[in-house]
Amino acid sequence: MPLAVYVKAAPKEKKIYRPRITIKRTKNFDRFFFILMTIVGLSSMVFAAGPIFFWQIKTLPRMLKSVQNYPVPQQEVLSVKSTLASTVQIAQDPDGFSYFTTNYKPQEPRPSEFYLSIPKLEIEKALVKVDTIKFDKNLSLFPGAAIPGEIGNSFITGHSVLPQFFSADNYRTIFSHLSDLEVGDEVLVELEGKQLRYVVQYSKIVDPHDLSVLAPISANARNLTLMSCVPPGTNSKRLVVITSLI
Repeated sequence: MPLAVYVKAAPKEKKIYRPRITIKRTKNFDRFFFILMTIVGLSSMVFAAGPIFFWQIKTLPRMLKSVQNYPVPQQEVLSVKSTLASTVQIAQDPDGFSYFTTNYKPQEPRPSEFYLSIPKLEIEKALVKVDTIKFDKNLSLFPGAAIPGEIGNSFITGHSVLPQFFSADNYRTIFSHLSDLEVGDEVLVELEGKQLRYVVQYSKIVDPHDLSVLAPISANARNLTLMSCVPPGTNSKRLVVITSLI
């Protein structure tokens, strides 16, 4: 009698349906993507470099012209050796930024701070710390510089960045539009209850190592000088705006 053997077939494996998502790339899609990335890249370059370019071709020539129109008579300029500049050294931080420093210590009591307003730039009562070279949280009156209202040069420094990041309330951007100041614009100082009014005489571009900007403008003048880096967003040059007390 033949022996029959029955074998149970293995259960069939259940197929799990997984939808397949495919992106059909075409020449038109590649072309669109390339154009989009090009536009984004160019826009970023214009956003960053545009203000510097326009500053060079528009603002710089105007400022250089104003200097020629308002020279300081040479016979009225004091010797740099007889001023605060003779005690100043030039230092450089790890980022390559050059700045003035000094070990000068005033012998007489001086105010610790005052307030600066520039109506045209919408700067209102910005805090100016006296006898400091730090200006990330305030403007700074360079150590030993004349106190506003005194004979001499009240030398004030502030930060600048690309103009699109300007904020009158942010001391890291506060002088970004300093180059917009023109002859006759007002700079106001509030010091120990006194109101002092200065007007812009002229502006000029100088090398970062030019110590002459600290010197008094003339023998008996009461000047206030504002300084920041230019072109906007860089630190290759310095812009100084010279004002006179009226």
